[in-house]
Amino acid sequence: MKIGIIADIHLPKKERPPRPEPGKKPEPVPEDPTTVKVKAFYEKAKAEKYDFVFNLGDLISDSGDENANYMTASMFSRSMISSTVNTYYVLGNRDSMCLPKDLLLHCSETLGGAYQFKKDDTLFVALDANYSCDGKAYAPGFSDWTDSYIPEAQLDFLKKQLSRDDFKQAVVVCHQRLDFFMDGLEHVNPHVVSNAEAVRDIINASGKVALVLQAHYHSGDDVEQNGIRYYTQPAFFKNGVYSVLTIDENGISIEKETI
Repeated sequence: MKIGIIADIHLPKKERPPRPEPGKKPEPVPEDPTTVKVKAFYEKAKAEKYDFVFNLGDLISDSGDENANYMTASMFSRSMISSTVNTYYVLGNRDSMCLPKDLLLHCSETLGGAYQFKKDDTLFVALDANYSCDGKAYAPGFSDWTDSYIPEAQLDFLKKQLSRDDFKQAVVVCHQRLDFFMDGLEHVNPHVVSNAEAVRDIINASGKVALVLQAHYHSGDDVEQNGIRYYTQPAFFKNGVYSVLTIDENGISIEKETI
């Protein structure tokens, strides 16, 4: 199984083409460099026959105009659908602060952006940490990205999925970081979900999670904690970095590449 991983694209506002003069064809709007690179990534994903792509969130940058944000995301999503490479979206803080949550993936009404699927012997469980600590879902107008939280319903969902007996190994996916990552000597880094320890307790207790995929922290990271690998995907918008996750009889490997 080969999976493309991309995150923190931060697409700029998609401009509408200007109205043409009567009798003339409209002038095309040049693609911004980030969009060009993402399309090149999908061309490679198609050529190399990736099973699917994980987009780990923060698809767009906030233009300050909700309609413009919607147009940017929906036009991009349509073009990616036409690439014929299936993409699983994980909602990022920017996405959830700018757009309705159901724009980029099919969400459960009770669990928000949490979902699961199984491919071969691997179970994938995606979590949505775009909630404030008081349990309120991010919505347009909310701006404190450091206040992230995974609701109790999702903790129960994760525990239930990991207790299944129909898979060999599991991969847990979230936009925000779930590992233990300190900011200096006294404080947990703000890119980490506020109740990440509770999530890790469930992950550790299951004994079946081989990998946690996350993003949000633009520099990226790759650490092992309690025998579990926590891979933080670097931001794509900076240097066109993506990763290729391979799962086969030899185990799990991740290669970082650049467009």
